Amino acid sequence: MKKCLLYNTDLKVSNICLGTTAFGITKSVEESFEILDLFLEGGGNFIDTANVYGRWGSDRDNKSEQVIGAWLKARNAYKEVVVATKGGHFDFEAPSVSRVTEADIRRDLDESLATLGLSRIDFYWLHRDNPDLPVEYIIDLMEALVSEGKIRFYGASNYPAQRLFAAKEYSRRKGYAGFSAVSNQWSLAGANVNSDPDPSTVRTGAEEYRFHLETKTPLIPYTATARGFFDKLSRAKPEITDGKILSADLPSLSDRLKNTYLNERNLRIYEELAVISKKTGFSVQALSLAYLLCQPFQVIPITSVSNTAQFKDIFHASDIILESGIIEKYKPQE
Repeated sequence: MKKCLLYNTDLKVSNICLGTTAFGITKSVEESFEILDLFLEGGGNFIDTANVYGRWGSDRDNKSEQVIGAWLKARNAYKEVVVATKGGHFDFEAPSVSRVTEADIRRDLDESLATLGLSRIDFYWLHRDNPDLPVEYIIDLMEALVSEGKIRFYGASNYPAQRLFAAKEYSRRKGYAGFSAVSNQWSLAGANVNSDPDPSTVRTGAEEYRFHLETKTPLIPYTATARGFFDKLSRAKPEITDGKILSADLPSLSDRLKNTYLNERNLRIYEELAVISKKTGFSVQALSLAYLLCQPFQVIPITSVSNTAQFKDIFHASDIILESGIIEKYKPQE
């Protein structure tokens, strides 16, 4: 897997980031360790987690961070990987109450440091925005955490373009590094309107895309393979013509995937991916990741695996170069 210097930082990371949402929940500790080991062996070193991952379980613990912390200690891999974690996510029992406050962020950060066994977080994300707070307050708080030596670099997750532009301008005036990267939803498969029940998430639309083009701020998108939509569609081997399914039986697609991603645009994209896949031998999953990697600004997609065999797609995607026409054709339109 290729390594790159994360723009705006001195962090050398793999050009694909490993998602760990399921660690300690649907993935056992043993399974999670195996995934981390294989990722590292394949050249990966960029790991994404969050203080909230696992708190939807019965014991409401930060399960993902616990597993990663145990793996770091067991493998003594502290100097081999870059761990990015997040804080400031809302409490699941009070989703309308923002936790983007100094007290909550400091609480999350201190717990993450202790759980991961680190003295400093290389890259720290604010997991949500609080639109009731001025961006100046948020940037000043993050700069204070940098000055205190608790984090090295920081970024914004689920922030709309308007707030990102404002934060960029304030950081420029103050001489701060500001948000070094952004982590919003994005994949080649466009989601249907109102398909996400969480109104606090932000998808990469036309304005967010423009922000990255103009500022060259890296994008580290989550849900980067649309939960495997194209891969699962390919398993069904549907008969598709001009963006319409002629054979409607899609047992490999869950109702959630159908409600979120089944639309004419995505079916047309799948038709094109299937042709490229047949010519090149690369899977549609690998090609969908490559689409993100071939953008005119730095993109490091976050993706997880449900089984270790899926690493083949990740490792292939790292090296695929797609034609620029495809990149332009399917960029966000709204």
